[in-house]
Amino acid sequence: MRPVKIVFDCIMIILLPLLMSYALIGEDLHEYLGIAMFAVFIIHHILNRSWFRSAFKGRYTPCRIYSNTINILLLIIMFALPVSGILMSKHAVPFLSITSGASFARTVHMTTSYWGFVLMSLHLGNHAAVMMNGMRKMFHIKEKSSARTAVLRVIAALISVYGIYAFIKRELLNYLFMQIMFARFDPNESKALFFADYISMILMLAIVSYYIGKALRKSAAKDKEST
Repeated sequence: MRPVKIVFDCIMIILLPLLMSYALIGEDLHEYLGIAMFAVFIIHHILNRSWFRSAFKGRYTPCRIYSNTINILLLIIMFALPVSGILMSKHAVPFLSITSGASFARTVHMTTSYWGFVLMSLHLGNHAAVMMNGMRKMFHIKEKSSARTAVLRVIAALISVYGIYAFIKRELLNYLFMQIMFARFDPNESKALFFADYISMILMLAIVSYYIGKALRKSAAKDKEST
């Protein structure tokens, strides 16, 4: 089951920057990829249905509160996105012929798409350790290597620095807090640069989330030792 989960997680990671490139890939492809993302999202939750059974059971540590808050917010947003998208759809579901509420739907879709981008990236970071363990098993990497760890940390630091730069350059805070209501795209911009920026932001947010979770677990362990 674990390799299957990793495959669907990777599909979601690939679809995420593609969906953010609305004007670069075209309106029709954006709609079809949105449907694909929602389908993969549903499959992801079916494969991880055990989370729903245990979500409100057991002790709530700071790390678990952090993780579950992201999960619940993401769950809400990932249902708001397709609903608002359908209300604006011109290609994927033209048979619905919905004409009312398009302006409100555009506002909802615009805002939730950027929040979804951030939350999904943070969610990825929360499961980074599990995914890395799965990748180690897939590639039969058994022995630990301090050199490999050091190299990966340097790479993560460089990606994070560039991701922060891209986050500022792409004005994501303004999109998140509804200061910009229409996506700004440069028609002459290189697609490679656009995707490099968004992939770096995904990885930067995932790295930040990974270390937040790690810090919360360490803090909880220290508190437990002191009591």
